[in-house]
Order: sequence, then structure tokens, then C-alpha cells
Amino acid sequence: MAIDTMRILNEIDKHTTRARSGDVAKARDSVAAIRALCDLLLEDDQPMSDIQAPRAVPLSSPQPQTQTVTAVNKLKEEDANGDSLFEF
Repeated sequence: MAIDTMRILNEIDKHTTRARSGDVAKARDSVAAIRALCDLLLEDDQPMSDIQAPRAVPLSSPQPQTQTVTAVNKLKEEDANGDSLFEF
């Protein structure tokens, strides 16, 4: 009975997280589990090229709409210094 390669890799990810966040004893146990899982992967007859990496799915969105400004109505004030937004 063959075990799915992605399932083993997910277990390795879980143990890697535990090894980073736990104390020394838990980290050592997690590293031993990772070693066992790696040995299981390497002993399996399934070639490693069969591993399907998750792929990014492009989002189908409508074409971006461009908006053009045809008329500009400037606000005229007595104490304004100019056209720039940053001129106070």
C-alpha cells in the first residue's frame, strides 16, 4: 500500500513547525519523525517526479477599466498657494 507523497510532505511540514516552536525535547522528537518520514519517501518505489506542487490559479477578472477625466473644475480660494495639493 503506497502512501501519498503529498501527505508525507505535509506531515514533514507539521513536524518542522513543531521543531521550531517547541522545547529541546520536542524539537528532537520532531526531527526524528522528520528523518523517519524522509526515509519513507526515499524507500518508496514512487518516483519523486510524480509530486504535484500546488500551482497558483490565475483569477479571471474583467479587463481593468480606464477612466479619463475630460473636464477639470479647479477650486479657487483666496488663501491658496497654487495648483499643487501639497502647497499650503
